[in-house]
Amino acid sequence: MNDRVIPWQPTVIAGPKQGLLVTPETAKLMLEKAKRPLFVVGPSGKNEPLMSHVIDIAETWNLPIVTTADAFKSFHENGIKTDSYGIVEITNLLKDPEWKGVKGEGQHDLVVFVGVIYYIASQGLSTLKHFAPHLKTLTICKFFHSNADASFPNMNDKEWNSYLEKMKTR
Repeated sequence: MNDRVIPWQPTVIAGPKQGLLVTPETAKLMLEKAKRPLFVVGPSGKNEPLMSHVIDIAETWNLPIVTTADAFKSFHENGIKTDSYGIVEITNLLKDPEWKGVKGEGQHDLVVFVGVIYYIASQGLSTLKHFAPHLKTLTICKFFHSNADASFPNMNDKEWNSYLEKMKTR
């Protein structure tokens, strides 16, 4: 089996429905098709260079940002407006097809995750996979998430940086 599509933590068993391996080009197609995408940034997103990538990608694709854990403080200190939710809270809201979304404009149809602690992200993605059929999930982390609908592969920092750079253009 290809190492790029093995979950980073091998105990993550996706079941019969495993996420698709995507390139930045495919991820951008998903963003183009989405009507109400959302960007969820975990605690690793508070550090450079990931924070800069997140900001640029959000601006390019006009994505509202939800920060979880202590990422909110770092974004706020840098003058970046985000909504703040706990990862469990945002996952539960995203399951609800009646939720009006972070801007009150309607439920989101695509959620992009980055920087969420791997084992927590895996559980949240599994929850959304099974209980949110109205929603697609995309992870742009440096590790493959088999419970997402689509995920970047396992890669080193240099390759991941290149993938993130490609996400900054339409």
